[in-house]
Amino acid sequence: MKPEKEALTTEIRDWLEGSAYVLFVAYTGLRAEEFRELRQRLASVGARCRVAKNQALTRVLRQARELPEEWALKGQLAAIAHGDMIAASKTLKNFTAEFTRPKLVGGLLDERPLSAEEATAIAELPGREELLAKMLGLLQAPATRLLCVLAEPSRALVRTLAAYEKQRAGTAVE
Repeated sequence: MKPEKEALTTEIRDWLEGSAYVLFVAYTGLRAEEFRELRQRLASVGARCRVAKNQALTRVLRQARELPEEWALKGQLAAIAHGDMIAASKTLKNFTAEFTRPKLVGGLLDERPLSAEEATAIAELPGREELLAKMLGLLQAPATRLLCVLAEPSRALVRTLAAYEKQRAGTAVE
C-alpha cells in the first residue's frame, strides 16, 4: 500500500477507534456553512462528523468489523461516529427537518450493517436521560408503595379519631 493510503487508513482507523456505531449521510447539495452547522450540532452531543474517501473508509471498516466483501460505500458520504448514537441520530433528524439535507443512508452498529430505515428509526428511541429517568422511577416505585403501606395504619387511626371526635361533637350539641 502506498504511504499516502497507509497514512489515510491510519487516520481513519484512529478516528473510528472506540466508536460502537457509524452513521452514513449523503451530503450532496449541502452548503459549507450548513455542513459546519451540522458538525457543531453533532459536536454538542459528543458525535463527530467526517468526510473521507469511500474506499479508505470501507477498507478500515472491513478490517475493524466483520463485514461482507460485497458491502461498500457509494456516493458522496460523510460518516458520523462517537458519543451517544441516539442523540446523534436525533440531532441529524432535526437538522434534516430544518435544512432538508443531508440524507441518512445507513450505518453500522457494532458489527451489523443498518439500512436507512433502521438508522432513521434509532432517532425515535428515547434518549439516555429519558431512559435513566424511567429506570429511576421504576426503582423508586417499590419504596414509595412500601412507605404508603407502612403509613396506612397511622392514617386509619387519625381518620377513626377524627370521625369519633366529629361524632362526639355532634352528640354534645343535641
